[in-house]
Amino acid sequence: MILSGCFQSKKVSYADMLQKKKVHARHTMPIVVIDAGHGNFDPGATNELCKEKNLTLKTALLTKAELVKRGYRVVMTRAKDEFITLKKRAQIANELKSQVMVSIHYNSAPNKKAHGIEIFIPKAAKPWREKRSKMLAQTVLRKLLVNTSAQSRGIKQGNFCVIRETNMPAILIECGFITNDVECRKMIKPEYQRSLAKSIAQGLDEYFEL
Repeated sequence: MILSGCFQSKKVSYADMLQKKKVHARHTMPIVVIDAGHGNFDPGATNELCKEKNLTLKTALLTKAELVKRGYRVVMTRAKDEFITLKKRAQIANELKSQVMVSIHYNSAPNKKAHGIEIFIPKAAKPWREKRSKMLAQTVLRKLLVNTSAQSRGIKQGNFCVIRETNMPAILIECGFITNDVECRKMIKPEYQRSLAKSIAQGLDEYFEL
């Protein structure tokens, strides 16, 4: 006796396959923590044009949007004007077991002519973390310089809590000097912030490809 229909194959459409791939990608793409520096009663660097806490949040939100478009799983340490302790920021990244931590800041200096972008990596970190943090800093800085035409101030080691206390490769980006009026007027423009965000996302793409 033939049991018809018992072994009928289930047809899977291209759309179904594509959706499954998208679901799989959402669960396998790297987790990235974006840290918007300062917040609330901690304004960071300020001048009459802007406050660092506001610039970092705008840039961080734009960076998140760029990364989400690329499929990354993104968590922000703060998504509004609130104060989060430095240790809590690092703790968020550690508890999520994120692949990288990117902290966004804007610089200041007594010398009003100081300008350019610099990136800090953890000082005295474990060799593997120092190596990967440097790789990440290199790819991000390269994209930032190409897309913004800003001056490079290089990659430096720093003892900042958010990159020191994290367990994964971590960088702290100083996107430019608020204390330099010329640079500040450029940095507060939405199109420039979008350029920064796109550059960070491109740098992460290159880092993960490596």
